[in-house]
Amino acid sequence: MKKINNTLTALTSIQGALAALGYDPGPIDGLFGPRTRKAAEAWLHHGGEAATIVAPLPGTAGGPMLYHGDTPIREIVIHCAATRPDWMNGRPLAAKVAEIRRWHVQDKGWKDIGYHWIIDRDGSVMPGRAETVIGAHVAGRNRGTIGICMLGGHGSGSNDAFEAHFTSEQNQAVRALITEIRSRTQIYKISGHNEYANKACPGFNVARWF
Repeated sequence: MKKINNTLTALTSIQGALAALGYDPGPIDGLFGPRTRKAAEAWLHHGGEAATIVAPLPGTAGGPMLYHGDTPIREIVIHCAATRPDWMNGRPLAAKVAEIRRWHVQDKGWKDIGYHWIIDRDGSVMPGRAETVIGAHVAGRNRGTIGICMLGGHGSGSNDAFEAHFTSEQNQAVRALITEIRSRTQIYKISGHNEYANKACPGFNVARWF
């Protein structure tokens, strides 16, 4: 059982790294399916290099660093989709991500979905924009940050408890995703959208939760 768990963890990390570099492996589920294989083959076809992951900045503790241009990515901002718990119930996460992308592209005129990662109610995870592409998730702080959006949060307040609007599966998934992102870049802060805007999003106090 331990060997199986280690294999799942390793594949999840590989899928996360592929998604961060802009190769879509599908859901981050630890399963080496056709989409993950296709993403890995595309990465190998382009030289198998992570050109956006470079040496640590002078004076930092070490480890890899991702950049938005010449700006290091050092912060993760948590969001919610403000959807009801039963929104698009029974539909795959890919369909839900496509709908959010439609909101952002067709309704707002953005070039792509604003978030880098989306987490469904069952804890499944899908990439949005590549981590190395500047997002559109928090005005004035998109450069140097990664945006994670959790489905749910409709009617929430900025100081509600996490479990009032989100599932235990989402709690586990978002914490695992934060750990995974930290393996790719030196994250110094985990924040909530409501720290930078007069909004309830993500529907809880991130500093207290984390």
